Amino acid sequence: MPGVGELEAAAAELNAQQAVGAVANALEKLVARNDLVAAATMAEEGGGKGSGVAAFRGLRRPAISIEKYMERIHSYALCSPACFVVAFVYVDRAVHRRPDLLVGSLNVHRLMLTSVMVASKFFDVMAQSNAFYAKVGGVSNAELNNLEMELLCLLDFKVNVSSHEFESYLSHLEKEMLTSRTHPNFAHHSGFGGRQSYG
Repeated sequence: MPGVGELEAAAAELNAQQAVGAVANALEKLVARNDLVAAATMAEEGGGKGSGVAAFRGLRRPAISIEKYMERIHSYALCSPACFVVAFVYVDRAVHRRPDLLVGSLNVHRLMLTSVMVASKFFDVMAQSNAFYAKVGGVSNAELNNLEMELLCLLDFKVNVSSHEFESYLSHLEKEMLTSRTHPNFAHHSGFGGRQSYG
């Protein structure tokens, strides 16, 4: 696929701990902010209207953290570290196309599972099957097949990520993580929320 070679070069020095940590950090802040927004919306509307992308929404918040969940995916699926950054790009694109999609605690795990799987199919030479990812992620194969189609439709089937876009996202994610470590209060209120582009 065009651009994959350049993307491989851009991601050559990326390790799993770095990728998972940076993406998890950004998602955790995004989820914390959006959960507050969702709670306020539900209070105002007497129950809320949901995210508008119901397929990804679970009934309850998973006990496993976002970071541990992504570590589990990497440990078993053995996808490239770059897949987590590419997956984050997909989630950001989906939010741009569907502003009613609030990435929160009820949908972030399914969104990332599906996005990492699709990213692996795009980026990795060898990718695990949907059935394998479903088992690792704790969902049924039928559900993950449906989630994959939902995500591809959200992305308008545009899964290519250029090396420039990858590097832009990775740079921002790393800066966000550094800010979180040095100024945690500032980082929690930073402007990043998946609704702006860095590509």
